[in-house]
Amino acid sequence: MLTPGPQDLRVALARYADARIEDDRWPTAATARAVEDATRTLCVLTGTLDVPQAIAIADSVLARHSTVLPGPRPAKPRRGDNLQTA
Repeated sequence: MLTPGPQDLRVALARYADARIEDDRWPTAATARAVEDATRTLCVLTGTLDVPQAIAIADSVLARHSTVLPGPRPAKPRRGDNLQTA
């Protein structure tokens, strides 16, 4: 089985969440279809048959691919930078 890329999983998870929220707020036939489509996509990407399992696998894949970028380094103080104010 091919492993989906992190970006594909993020998009599928967001699409599923958006569809569920919309269907919970204003349920219509269209929102129900959107949930079904998003569910199918998420399950196909993760090779699962149900949403909780798909979410668990997506979370696991994303955890392996997460990167923490270092923040900016603090500037070294230079001579004269420690001026005091009155």
